Amino acid sequence: MKKLIIATRGSKLALAQTEIVRALLQREQVETEIHTITTAGDRDRIHALVKIGGRGVFVREIERELLSGEADLAVHSAKDLPYQLAPGLVIAGTPKAADPRDALVTLKGKELTGSFVIGTGSPRRIAEVRPLFPQAVFRDIRGNVTTRLHKLEWGEYDAIVLAMAGLERMDVDASAYDIRPFDVEQVMPAGCQGIIAVECRSRDRELVELLQKISHRVTWRRFVLERELFCSMKVDCAMPVGIHAGFPRKGEVRLGAMVDGKKAFRQGWAENHSLLAASLKQELYDGK
Repeated sequence: MKKLIIATRGSKLALAQTEIVRALLQREQVETEIHTITTAGDRDRIHALVKIGGRGVFVREIERELLSGEADLAVHSAKDLPYQLAPGLVIAGTPKAADPRDALVTLKGKELTGSFVIGTGSPRRIAEVRPLFPQAVFRDIRGNVTTRLHKLEWGEYDAIVLAMAGLERMDVDASAYDIRPFDVEQVMPAGCQGIIAVECRSRDRELVELLQKISHRVTWRRFVLERELFCSMKVDCAMPVGIHAGFPRKGEVRLGAMVDGKKAFRQGWAENHSLLAASLKQELYDGK
């Protein structure tokens, strides 16, 4: 196979994820080159994501590179994917997922007493974390993982909420912080959080097969179930939504979802996941 051009954002986390994909391709004796792209979400570091385009703000410009033929594949955080990919493109691979949980991060030994400030711009995180810390004030925060940790150190926030996947993949030195992960049923992650999605043109069958080969089986199952549920819900990007699929026993799935603070769960045979999802959605939207 020819040398493959990988399109990705230029952030440290995006590049770390791209290196994971690159290493897997190298094991298959495939040479690669990385092409970094600055997206609209990268250019605007001030406004909340829901105000500058929401889902797709980190994806659409990268997809154009695939459609134009300037790149062969693209690496995304799966949770950033919009409802619909650009026509002619497909997610063909998902390497092994990182920890899907969110975590509250404070400076080591920091006591959260009285009124304190939590940094997050995510409506989902605010909806789920607020009941746990009713005395907290939530303030928007932008920037990559390192920037957010610096803002915490500078005292702009008393605590911040980060994805464990980002901390893991950035290999953050945790010695200066107390990192307290939330249980996935306590604070429901964004759909597909911690999953890397590798996108390519659907007509490139040889490449599709290669990307399927480097996929992690359980991660792919989780990606398909969570994305199918997310896409079927068609909620506004500003509405707080969380989704998680777990596999408690062989052949079983436990689906959970949160919409605007309301949660629902269903557990059953994985082959019946569509019925489980439909029942879950009915409970969430009953009375809305």
